[in-house]
Amino acid sequence: MNTQIALLALLLASASLSGQDKPYESTMLRTIESLHKATEKEDYLSCASQFERVANAEKIRWLPYYYSAYSLIILSFEESNGAEKDLILDRAQEMLDRALELEPDESELHALQAFLYPSRILVDPMNRGMAYMEKIFVSLERAKSLNPENPRPWFLEGMNKLNLPPAMGGGAEVARPILEKADARFRAFTNEDPLWPDWGAEANQAELKKLL
Repeated sequence: MNTQIALLALLLASASLSGQDKPYESTMLRTIESLHKATEKEDYLSCASQFERVANAEKIRWLPYYYSAYSLIILSFEESNGAEKDLILDRAQEMLDRALELEPDESELHALQAFLYPSRILVDPMNRGMAYMEKIFVSLERAKSLNPENPRPWFLEGMNKLNLPPAMGGGAEVARPILEKADARFRAFTNEDPLWPDWGAEANQAELKKLL
């Protein structure tokens, strides 16, 4: 009888936890869908704010912080004013830093860090280019070492190489095999978490088609 009671208690506790996860997951899925549909600066800012509210409520989950940072990074690329771009990126870095505090060895977070740095460069390419390029590739190597099958660091590396002149180790011939590796990983990559990041595949394929 005691065993049956203990088992029932465990089942009830599991059901309770599952129920608690449903509002979180539904809110995240809804906001991720809004992010996919975003086209205006206000849309990205709204998504970033919603993800931050979820993060502040949950506190121990890294994905809401990740998506808040990601939304702000996308927003930063839409901002032409350098000072405003830096302010947006400062906030994105805060969100990313909080996520890294929770999961310092998560490949996706280091890939996202590498995605943030190019927008910093765009504020002042002449003075920031070299320093941030080094930071980009350090973050990419960290992301790849933590999960070699994660396609996003390969995609980002390929894009960075593509936009570098051949004299600096870049160009189409250097980028193509890296983007091909990214494509293979995008096709093979799976994750059972419905909230897991999935960006990059279409952009990677589009760039590869240009290089054929």
